[in-house]
Amino acid sequence: MKKKNTTKKVVLYFPTPFPYFRPWKGIPMSLLAISRLLDTQGYDIKIYSRHLQKNLAKKIIRDSKDAICLGISAMTGFQIHDGLKIAKLVKKKYPNLPIVWGGWHPSILPEETVRSKYVDIVVIGQGDETFTQLVHALEKKQSLKNIAGIVYKSSKKIRHTSPRPPVDLAKLPPLPYHLVDLSKCAITTEYGQKTISYISSYGCPHRCGFCVEPIVNKRTWVAATAKTVLDEWENLVKTYRADSIAVIDSNFFVDEKRVYDICRGILKRKLKIKWGNANGRVRQLSLYHPKTWRLMQKSGCSMILTGAESGSQSALDLISKDMNVNEIIKFTRLCKKYGIKILYSFLVGLPWSKDPKENNRFVKSEYQSTLALINKLLKICQRNRYTYYLFLPYPGAPLFHRAKQLGLKHPHTLHGWSQYLMSPEDAFNIAIYQRWISASDARLTAMLTQYIFGLMDQDTYDVLLSRISNPLYRGFFIFSYKSALLLVKIRWRYKFFSLPFDYYLFTLFHKYGHLV
Repeated sequence: MKKKNTTKKVVLYFPTPFPYFRPWKGIPMSLLAISRLLDTQGYDIKIYSRHLQKNLAKKIIRDSKDAICLGISAMTGFQIHDGLKIAKLVKKKYPNLPIVWGGWHPSILPEETVRSKYVDIVVIGQGDETFTQLVHALEKKQSLKNIAGIVYKSSKKIRHTSPRPPVDLAKLPPLPYHLVDLSKCAITTEYGQKTISYISSYGCPHRCGFCVEPIVNKRTWVAATAKTVLDEWENLVKTYRADSIAVIDSNFFVDEKRVYDICRGILKRKLKIKWGNANGRVRQLSLYHPKTWRLMQKSGCSMILTGAESGSQSALDLISKDMNVNEIIKFTRLCKKYGIKILYSFLVGLPWSKDPKENNRFVKSEYQSTLALINKLLKICQRNRYTYYLFLPYPGAPLFHRAKQLGLKHPHTLHGWSQYLMSPEDAFNIAIYQRWISASDARLTAMLTQYIFGLMDQDTYDVLLSRISNPLYRGFFIFSYKSALLLVKIRWRYKFFSLPFDYYLFTLFHKYGHLV
């Protein structure tokens, strides 16, 4: 590795995704991705996030003094709030330092983002190559007009450059995990004590109406080769002592042969790991050959994340999911056969009609059909996990445009989007933005995903208990959890979700217990 040149410094910040009372611990993968080329070129890269450093603001301001730029990656919602907080401090201290924003939200609304006085340049889409070229140009004080894939301010005008084609992951160096303290980033999951996140592909070829992948990546899918994935996983095991990998691709399972080769390679190299969280589609995986499923099981595939979305076929058709409810049931049986846990994602509150009464009927039918489906799935397998989200359209997605026609209230500035609520605990307040679901339904959705389904998942208990070392706290946790679980099972059996006093106590524990 080349020696770092401190005169070639780049400061990067990964804002926290959740409100400050809910600590986030993870690897800032987007920042590692845009650093991979610069790191091999001798740049001194400083990566900051609230869980990685103390006295964060002071250190960022100190390092920004002689930096080439400050880079910030953000999704819609609280990350923008936290990112703006840092950007304001840096811009006030160093008004001439370029501040570059990237990530999902700036990629979707680049011109609106760059209008903020705390944004100078926006990188659109995957920034591995774009950000590298941008840093080179800023360092040499060159024109930015020939750098594909950016929007920037120049002479008080907003300028767009040509689109950038998809990156070729085969030509990029490995992710530079050494740039962050992995002891502060690795997490405990149901399939490992030291789980490290990994990205093996960009994009997704499908057309779900709630997703912005078709906008950002144009329904393309580019992937690292099986050999590259295996080399990097082997390095994570040997260098960082990882016992598990969380695959955070948008769609890991597009190419069955690549999945087969990765699984075979894990066994051939005798890598002692488990892997999970890999995102895939029900229909896609159901068509896999049994020999691939057997290899997935043998190689340590522990959990698959998939969007079941709804038990209502009308809802599935509205979001262009390209599957039917029976396929979800078939997929659950298939995963049970091979001992692989499913993390199912469901949503409710789709923009159906301008007529409030018709919307209420549709939302009621969504709940009934989805809860009925989950009942069927629980009879097949008890160990799967169900998350339930209130639909809030992501800007730029096809359903976002439909929602606007039906009365969606949405922001028009970067600061405004910082208040746009995207996480499960925000479900009650999401009703402020959209007109087709009630506040009581929003509360029920949050209760189901956080409390009912959370406690019914045995792995939740095991993971949380493993984090508590104090014997007194462990005893209190065991008693509290099992008492709450008894109430949860009664509520679920009789579908009685009124008078949620126990859920209220749970939310207080969730907020102040710092266990999840």
